[in-house]
Amino acid sequence: MTDTHWKSKIDILTEKFVERFGALTITQLNHKHDRNVWSVAQNIAHLILLNSSYFRHFDEIKKGNHVLPSGSLEQQAAESLRIIHPYTSSDRLKRAGTWTIWQPADEIFELRILSDFTDHQSVFKNHIVELQEFYSQPTYIKYPGETELVFRLEDCIDFLIEHENRHWIQANEVLQSKAN
Repeated sequence: MTDTHWKSKIDILTEKFVERFGALTITQLNHKHDRNVWSVAQNIAHLILLNSSYFRHFDEIKKGNHVLPSGSLEQQAAESLRIIHPYTSSDRLKRAGTWTIWQPADEIFELRILSDFTDHQSVFKNHIVELQEFYSQPTYIKYPGETELVFRLEDCIDFLIEHENRHWIQANEVLQSKAN
């Protein structure tokens, strides 16, 4: 995968979020039809939290000081990807509780959440470009969550983008439930 392809996918997703949710009021952005469901704004805040937790690891990779567990990284990466795939894919086959570090605040988000997301997406794309030299060699990244998973860098970027699409679908469902 090329950085241009990933940046294009991020641009498309960012545009989808802004077009679909950009004209909403604060009340609409924060509406929850069920206390167990995240609002549109909480879905967006979650993406910012989750992606940002990887940015530190991206920086470590660029600086050459990203510490990985010992063992067969290729085998660990394949198993880690198998484990995480059901939770990041847009088909949403598995729903799960989110690690505490990625739980969005239970607050009223301001309208700027979308501009924060747009800015965040620009930072994400910058990381992708800055990591370009690492795509031609086996490069691995640790999962920043509360478990020991390892991914190939390209797989990580793929599932972060797919995860954004998953939450666009979820936020869209929240908005549609408001209309019903």
